Amino acid sequence: MPPPFRHDCLDTRVDSYQPIRAGCIIGLRPFDRLKAFLKAHPVVCLLLLSPGIPEYLSGSSPVNALVLNPGQFAFQLIANLGLYGPGVLLVREARIKWNKGLATVLLLGAAYGILEEGIALSTLFNPEAGPVGTLGVYGHWSGVSWIWAASILPVHMIFSITLPIVLLGLALPETRGRCFLEGRKKWLALLILGADVAFLFALVARAGQFWMGWPVFIGSWGAICALVLAARRVHPSSLMAKGELPRIRALIAGLVGVAFYPAVLLSESIPADIGIPAAADLVIVIAVQALFLLCVPRVLGRRWNERVILALAVGLITPIAVFGVIAEMTLPMTLLGDAAMTLFFLKVWRKYPPVGERTPRAGTGATNSESHPAAA
Repeated sequence: MPPPFRHDCLDTRVDSYQPIRAGCIIGLRPFDRLKAFLKAHPVVCLLLLSPGIPEYLSGSSPVNALVLNPGQFAFQLIANLGLYGPGVLLVREARIKWNKGLATVLLLGAAYGILEEGIALSTLFNPEAGPVGTLGVYGHWSGVSWIWAASILPVHMIFSITLPIVLLGLALPETRGRCFLEGRKKWLALLILGADVAFLFALVARAGQFWMGWPVFIGSWGAICALVLAARRVHPSSLMAKGELPRIRALIAGLVGVAFYPAVLLSESIPADIGIPAAADLVIVIAVQALFLLCVPRVLGRRWNERVILALAVGLITPIAVFGVIAEMTLPMTLLGDAAMTLFFLKVWRKYPPVGERTPRAGTGATNSESHPAAA
C-alpha cells in the first residue's frame, strides 16, 4: 500500500524550499503526480518550456513529425534539447551567480541567438537558408542578413530564454535564486552545448554546402563575447520597473503581447514590399522591438505583478501558437502542446490572487521583489 500523501512535501513558499521525496509522489492521481514530478525536477520543467515554446508551439520543429517522420522528430528533439536546454540553463545560472537582472538575461539571450542562428545554423549569413526567405537578399550586406538578424535575435532573447526563465519562477517560486548547475554540471552543460553547436555547424557546412567565411565567423564570436561582457557589467536595475505596482492591467498586457510578434513581421515585410530601402527597414525593425523591450518591462511593477506578467506571456505566445497550428494544418498535433500550455497558464494563474485580495506577508513589509521577472 503506498504511503499517504503529505501536504508539507509540496510547500510552495519561497523561503521554505524542501525537495520532494519519492513517497510524496506515489499514490497521487496522474495529473497531480506530473505536477509533483515537475516540482521535484524543475530542470525538466524548464526544458519543457525551452525548446517547447520557440520550437514546438511555433511549428518550427513540427510535432506531427512524431507520426509522419519519426526519425526527423527524434533528430530535431535531440538537437533542440542540446541547444536550448544548456543555453537557457547557463543564462539562468549566470544571472543568479552574477546577481543581475532582466537586462542581463536579454543580452545573454542575444548572445545565444547568434550562437544558434549564426554559428550553428548559419541562417544569419546564408542567403539561401530555408527560414530566411526574401530576407536573405533584402538587407544582406557584408555576409550578414541584417533584417533577418534584427528580427530573429529578439525572438531568441524573449521566447527561447527570458520567457522560460520567468515562467519557471512563477510556476515554481521556491526555485527562484536556486542554482541548478552546481559543480561539474555547469561544465557538462557547456560541453553539451558546444558539441551540439559543432555538430550542427559541420552538418550545415557539409550538407548545406555553406561556409560563412573567416571574417564573419570571427566577427560572430566577437559579438557573442561583447554581449556576454555587457551582460556581466550591466547594472542589475536596468530595465527594472519604475513603480511598485503594475501600471497596466493584465488585459492590456495581454494585448500588448499579442501585438508584438505580428508587429515584428509587418515591420520587416511591408517596407520590403513597397520598396523602402533595406537600411531604412532595418531601422524600423530595430525601433519596433526596442520600443517593446525598453518600455514594457518598466510598467510591469515590482510586486503583486504575477498576473500581469502571465497575461503578457500568454499574449506573446498566442501568435506563434496560431502560426504553429497553421503550419501543421494537415495534422495539427501542435494543438496538444497548446492544450498543455493553456493548462499550465491556468494553474499558475490560480496560484496568485488579484491585487485587491493581497496582504503583505508578515515580516516582509509591503514589498515582494521576487515578483519581478528579473528575480526569476
